[in-house]
Amino acid sequence: MTVSKGLSGGFPGIVIGWFLLFVSGVNAAAPADDKAPSLLKTPSEACQSCHKLIHEQWQKSAHGQPSTASLLYRALLRPDAGCDKCHAPLAKDQEHFANDGAVPCVVCHTLETFRHEAKGVGVELYSVNERVVQGPNGAWFGAKGAVPPGSGDEELASNPFFHHANPELFRTPVACQGCHDPQKKGDPKAYSVACQNCHMPVAGGFADHGTPAGKSLRMVKRGPILSLQAGREGKDLNIQVKLTNLLPHPFPNGGPFVVGVMRLTLLDARGEVLWENIEKKNMDQDPKALFALTVADDLGHPAPPRAVTTQPPKESRLKPGETRTLGYRLQQPSAALVRAEVIVLPLAPWWLDKLPEGNRELPKGLLAARSEVKLAGQ
Repeated sequence: MTVSKGLSGGFPGIVIGWFLLFVSGVNAAAPADDKAPSLLKTPSEACQSCHKLIHEQWQKSAHGQPSTASLLYRALLRPDAGCDKCHAPLAKDQEHFANDGAVPCVVCHTLETFRHEAKGVGVELYSVNERVVQGPNGAWFGAKGAVPPGSGDEELASNPFFHHANPELFRTPVACQGCHDPQKKGDPKAYSVACQNCHMPVAGGFADHGTPAGKSLRMVKRGPILSLQAGREGKDLNIQVKLTNLLPHPFPNGGPFVVGVMRLTLLDARGEVLWENIEKKNMDQDPKALFALTVADDLGHPAPPRAVTTQPPKESRLKPGETRTLGYRLQQPSAALVRAEVIVLPLAPWWLDKLPEGNRELPKGLLAARSEVKLAGQ
C-alpha cells in the first residue's frame, strides 16, 4: 500500500487539511454584537468569574487599588492637570465603576492600536474596541473544554467573550507607553525587552497581573550591580563604589517620587558606626550618592509633573546600562569594615511636606544591593 505525499489527497493531505481548518477556526474573529453593552460599561468584578486568580492579583496591584488610595495623589491632584487620564480613566462613570480600581480591567483590555498621530497621554493615545476583548493570545468564543487562564481550578468551561489576539500591542512595551512613557510614541523597539517580561512575568501559564514595580522589593533587587573596593593608602582610606544599572530604564524608576541612595558606612572592630556619607534627615550631605528625577516650580519647591512644573527636570538616576563609580578618600584609622548599600525610598523625603500632618513618615527603604569589605590589619 502506498500513501500519497501530496496535499490534495491521502492521509497527510487529510491531516494537513484538518489542521488548517483547526487553525482558521482558532483565529477567526467572532462577529461583534452591536446590541451588547459596551465593554467600557463592564466593571472588573464581572471578569473574576473566569479569571479568579488574575482578578485577585490585579486587586492588590496599583491598578486595582482605588484612585483615592494614595494620600500623595489626593494631595497633588489638580483638575487642570489631566491626572485622571492615567490614574483614573473611568472615574467619572460612577454608575459602573464607583467600587472599581483606579484602572479597571477594561481600560487595558479594550486598547486596540496606538494612534501615533494623537496627542495627550493615557487612553487618548489609543484606538479602543468596545465590543471585543483584546489580549496577548486570544481565545475561542464559546469553545467548550477550555480552562480559562487564571481560573484557579480545573473545571472545564466555555468562554462567554471572544478574546482577540493582539500580540503587537500586548506583548510589547506599546501597551504600557501611553501612561508610563508616552514620549516613546508607541515605538515597540523603544526598549531592549518588553515591560511585561519583568513586570508581568508568566507563572502557571498566565501573566502576573499584580504588576510589581518600583515599590516591590523583588523588582528593586533586579536593578543595580554593586561592587566595592576599599584599602589603605598611608593614612588615607581609598574607597571605590561601582554601580551598574541592568534595567532597560532608569534606576530607580517611579518618576520624581522615588529616590535611590548609595549609603556608605564605616564601622570599627566592634561593629559601631564611625561615619556615614548620608543621613535620612539630611540627604544633601553627599549629592553624588543620590539617584533621583527632581521636578520643581518657580520657587524650587517639588511640584507634580504636567501641572505646575516650570523648571527643567534634574536627572541623576542611573541610565539604562550605565556604570557609575563613586570615589571616597577618608581618614578613619579605626575603621575595620566598609559597607556599601543601595537603598530605594518609595517616597523621597522632599515630598513629605505635601502630605497631611500626621502622615509625614518616611517610608521604609528597600535594600536593592549590599557589599562589605573587611580592612586588612583589623
